[in-house]
Amino acid sequence: MSATTTITLLTTTSHGTAVGNYDGSSESFSSDKVKGDGYYGFADGVHTLQTRVTNFVGTIKVQATLATTPASTDWSDISTIITSDGSTAVTSGYMTNFTGNYVWVRISVSSFTSGTINVVQMAH
Repeated sequence: MSATTTITLLTTTSHGTAVGNYDGSSESFSSDKVKGDGYYGFADGVHTLQTRVTNFVGTIKVQATLATTPASTDWSDISTIITSDGSTAVTSGYMTNFTGNYVWVRISVSSFTSGTINVVQMAH
């Protein structure tokens, strides 16, 4: 099945600059939830993430839930997209695939101490 939906989960987010759900000083935050394959009733459950970072130090994970109205405890880590050793800055692009009929998907960022998340996009 070809991608029917492409959505940005996280726009440009630079350490120290408040934007979206990031307050500019926290080391951890989550993106807004977006509709996953299960929301649309697709049978294959295939999701593809594209992530680009510049001088990034931290960890980026994809989280998902089967709950239609998720509470904070309904989210599960699906995949770690990027993790640094806490001191080495990473500049690169990443492609990540995961499968599941998840209703909602979001990005979780932790240990974010420097750099920029240029974009995290998902196709499904």
